[in-house]
Amino acid sequence: MSEQPKRRQVIDPAVAALMRRQDEKEAEAKTPKAERAKRLKERMKAADRLPGRVNLDLPPALKKQVFELAEAERIPVSQVVAFLLAEGIRRLRSGELTFNPYRRPSKSPRYDWNLDIDDLVKNTDLSP
Repeated sequence: MSEQPKRRQVIDPAVAALMRRQDEKEAEAKTPKAERAKRLKERMKAADRLPGRVNLDLPPALKKQVFELAEAERIPVSQVVAFLLAEGIRRLRSGELTFNPYRRPSKSPRYDWNLDIDDLVKNTDLSP
């Protein structure tokens, strides 16, 4: 007698998501009230910060320098970056700073130029 292979149960992704949400709600209901309030407060804080969030692609050497600077100055990284961005924009608008030495033609139909950030990082003394 041969053994029959077990049949896998296929669940629609939408149904699986509903079931997962129901399980999460049940687990939440079993959590102590103080813990639920704490989690809600954390979620609200995270949601309040969301409009100011941004993801950036930075060369690793530059990212390392920003983190080291923040640590040395004992300032949050996001505040160091915000300061440097604001100062850079101020200097660009005043004419003290220009993109021109680092502009390279873009292959993207969306942009005319790319900035050669790697060249900037290589030619800038980033040592503390």
